[in-house]
Amino acid sequence: MKYIKTDITCRLDNLPWTPFHTKFVIALGITWILDAFEVVIVSVVLKSMSKSLNLSTFESSWLVSSFLIGALVGAFIFGYLADKYGRKKIFFITLLLYSLGTFLTGFTNSFYEVLFFRFITGLGLGGEFSAIHSAIDEFVPSKYRGRVDGFITASWNFGSILASLTGMYLLSNLPEDRAWRYAFLFGGVLALIIVVVRFFIPESPRWLISKGYTEKAHQILESIEKKYKVKPIEKECNIPVFEGSLYDSIKIIFKKYKGRFLFGTAMSFTILTTYYGFITILPLVITNEYNLPTSEIPKLLLYASIGGFIGGLVVSFLSDTIGRRATGTIIALISMLLSTLFLFSQDIYSTVFIYSLFAYSFASVAYVSAMEIYPSYLRATAVGILSVIGRLSGILAPPLLTFLSQINYKYSILGLTSFWLVGFIGFFIWSKFGVEAKGKSIEEIS
Repeated sequence: MKYIKTDITCRLDNLPWTPFHTKFVIALGITWILDAFEVVIVSVVLKSMSKSLNLSTFESSWLVSSFLIGALVGAFIFGYLADKYGRKKIFFITLLLYSLGTFLTGFTNSFYEVLFFRFITGLGLGGEFSAIHSAIDEFVPSKYRGRVDGFITASWNFGSILASLTGMYLLSNLPEDRAWRYAFLFGGVLALIIVVVRFFIPESPRWLISKGYTEKAHQILESIEKKYKVKPIEKECNIPVFEGSLYDSIKIIFKKYKGRFLFGTAMSFTILTTYYGFITILPLVITNEYNLPTSEIPKLLLYASIGGFIGGLVVSFLSDTIGRRATGTIIALISMLLSTLFLFSQDIYSTVFIYSLFAYSFASVAYVSAMEIYPSYLRATAVGILSVIGRLSGILAPPLLTFLSQINYKYSILGLTSFWLVGFIGFFIWSKFGVEAKGKSIEEIS
C-alpha cells in the first residue's frame, strides 16, 4: 500500500470550532432525526394506514420489515460506494432516495406499492448512515468528535418526539384515511429541504487524501483556515492510499481489524436489540403487566424519548472528558441493572424515564467508539457492515422477546437484560485491551 506524507490531517484537528462546523454537523447529523421520525411515524399511523389500504395484520407487519430490509441493503452497498466514490456524492443520492421513497408512500393505494416505496425509503436511510458518520468523524476536530457524535446520536430522540407529535396532530385533525398520507408527505418534503442545505458541504479531506487527491483536500482546508483566520500547524503524518476492491476492504477489516470489528459488532448488536426489543415489549407486554390502557402508550414513549435525549447529551460530553471506555462500560452496566426494574417496580412512568435516561444514551458513546477506530479508506464499508449486523439483530429481537413473554413475563425482561450483558462485556474487554480514542486524531487511533 502506498503512503502520502501530508500535514492536512493535523491541520483538520487543529481547527477551532467554527460556524462552518456547526452548519456541517446540522446538515449531516439531521439524518438521525429523519431515521427516528421514519421509524416512529410508521408505528403511529400503521393502524390507520392498514385500515385505509385494507391490509391484513400479516401484510401490515411487512411494511416495517421492508423498510428494515431496504436499510440493510442500503447500509452495505452505499457504505462501500462511499469509500470508493466519496462521502458527498453518496449522501446526496441516499437523501434523495429517502425523500422520494417516503413522499411517494403517501400516494400509494396497494400493498405492493407501499411495500416497494418502504424498501426505497429504507435503502436511502440505510445508505445515509455509513456516509454521514464517516464524513463527520473525518471532518470534526478530534477534541470535539466524541461530544459531536454523541449529540447527533442523542438527536434520535428528538426525531421520535417530532414523529409522535406530528402523528397525534394529524390523527386528531384529519380523517384517518388522509392523516397517514400527510405524515409521509411531510417527511418527504422535510428531507428535500435538507438536500438543499447540503450543497455547501465539501468532500471529506481525509477521504480525498486516501484516494491521492491531496491538492483538492488542501484547497478545502485552506479555504476554511483563511475564512476563520486559523494559522496552519506544521506537523506531518503518513496516510495510506487505498486502491483495492470491496473484497480487499472486507479482508482487511476481518483480518487486520478483527478485534475492533468484534467490538463494533457487540456495540451494534446491543444498541439495536435493546432499542427495538424495548419499544416492542413496552406496548405489547409491559403495559399489560401494569394493566395500562392503550391510550397511555404514546405518553410512555414520550417519557422514554425525553429521558434518552437528556441522557444522550450528558453522555456525549462524558465521552470527551472521562473517555469512551469508562463511559461506555458504566452506562452499559447501569442500563443492564435498570432493565430488571420492570420485574418489580410499581411506578411504570418513573421506571421508563429512568431506564431510558441511561439505556437510550448508550448509543451516544457506543456508536462513536465503534466507528472512529478505522482508517478513512475503509471506514464507511466497516460502518455499513456493522449497520447490517445491528439491523438484523434489531429485526430478530422483538419476536424473540415477545415469544419469551408468552412463556413468562419475567423471561422477556431477563431477555432484555441479557442483550445488555453483551454490550457490557464488549465494553469491559475493550476497556482492558482497546484503544482510548478521547482527544486523539483518526490517524492515531487507526
